[in-house]
Parts: sequence; C-alpha cells; structure tokens
Amino acid sequence: MAHRTQDHTGSIGRSRRSAWLAAGLLVSGAWTSPGLVHAQESTQWLLHTAGVSHHFEQTRAPGHQWNEQHPGLGLERREADAADWNWRQSAGVMQDSRNVWGGYAGASLMKEWRVPGATSVGLGLGAFAFYRSVSWSGRRAWVPALLPTLSAGLLDDRLGVNLMLVPPMGADGDSRPALVYLQMTYRMR
Repeated sequence: MAHRTQDHTGSIGRSRRSAWLAAGLLVSGAWTSPGLVHAQESTQWLLHTAGVSHHFEQTRAPGHQWNEQHPGLGLERREADAADWNWRQSAGVMQDSRNVWGGYAGASLMKEWRVPGATSVGLGLGAFAFYRSVSWSGRRAWVPALLPTLSAGLLDDRLGVNLMLVPPMGADGDSRPALVYLQMTYRMR
C-alpha cells in the first residue's frame, strides 16, 4: 500500500466554504424563526470571540498535545419569549483542539433566569455541527454533537460566556477525550 501525504493547500478554501455555509445556516434560521414576526424587540445579536478548553486526558498520539486556546469569530442570535426561554442560533470559525481551523453551526434551547444586578444565567441543550479535524494528519469532517450548555451574562448580557461540556469523540489514536469549552460573548445590540 502506497503512503499518501496530506495536501493542506486547499484547507484555507475549505475553511472559508465552511464559514460561508455556517453563516448561511445562521441567517436562514434567523429569518425563518417562528417567533421573529412578533418578537423583534426580544432579539439579540452576540459576537463570539476566543475560547479556552480543558481536555480531561492527554493525547495518546506521540509528539502531540491538545490545543486549549481557540481563537475564532462567530455570531449568535438569541430570541427570548415571555417564559424566559431562549432560542439561540450560532455559527462561526475557530481553531480546534488539533490547531486546525474549521467551522461550526448550531441551535440551542436555553432556559434563562435573571439575577439582580443585570446578570443572567441560562441552562440548556444545543445541537451543533462542527467542521473540524478528526485526526492528527489534518483530515476534516462534519461532526454532529448534542452539547449541554451553561451561559452567564453581565451588564444586561453585554458581556458573557458560554460553557459547554463536549463528550469524547472518535476511536484509536485519533480519538479526542471529553473536554470543557468556555467561549466569550459580546452583545452587539
């Protein structure tokens, strides 16, 4: 069997396509959301920036270690209803645990509680699709995931964080252990 080398010249183009696809999913969801017609004033747009993670195990791949700092940029749309439930859609690009750029898109349903002092706390579940590396060779694929999510906002949600528990994925030497991921958010309007 011949040895194949990985060509990374097209990886930037694939990342851009992933980002456009994720943005398209977000925009299409934003304009077709059921409550948008009667809840324009309850819609918030947030910017996702860098995140950090903690992997519960070290990699078993010799000469590699997990990236736990994840630069990136994304957009989140939140729509609240009268019962303090939020429907959230998000999409963006970020550097993953193997230092490879990829995209993500997803939707979450969150129960939100307002705390005195312009603070909020939310708890829910999100369905996501990540275009990310699935091996140390740089191979990428779409990876679906259901993620429990905790969010907190300060100053009427102008600053916030999303905290997600990501289950282990994969098998063999290319598997990734469970991790906790913390993402910063900034409300735009």
